[in-house]
Amino acid sequence: MNIKDEWNDFFETSTEQEQQVMKLFLDSLKTKREKDHMTHIASLLNFKTTRINDHTLEMEMPNSPLLDNTIGILHGGLTATLLDTAMGTMASLVPGNKRGAVTVELKVDYLTPGVGELFICRAEVVHNGRQLVRMDGKVRNEHGTLIASASGTFFKLAE
Repeated sequence: MNIKDEWNDFFETSTEQEQQVMKLFLDSLKTKREKDHMTHIASLLNFKTTRINDHTLEMEMPNSPLLDNTIGILHGGLTATLLDTAMGTMASLVPGNKRGAVTVELKVDYLTPGVGELFICRAEVVHNGRQLVRMDGKVRNEHGTLIASASGTFFKLAE
């Protein structure tokens, strides 16, 4: 059976929630096609980035059925993905960094259950060294409730 037939067979017996998830997947593939610089995970999770200044950015992730863990709150791994992506993006944009940055270390503290309609991560540069960038990040919901806090170290890629 080819993928088109599999998709159609699955769709015929899918629940409303499964159809919502399939639409999220399809929309993310369309977005990725339009914005080839975006990663599939950023597209799937619908990340939106706003640069605040030379050392701070915010990245938003709207809630969706993809984000829930088994008890119906934001999955911790996806919270960490938002933190890592936001802090890594900011580390890639610091003055003097021309090629990007990769995660060396990431520590996440989960503080309250991840509930809400929108999750906003604020990533801030703590130190911009010759090879390493030290970052702090905080995830809050749309009401300002602090969900998670993180620190991370990112290695600047050589030119």
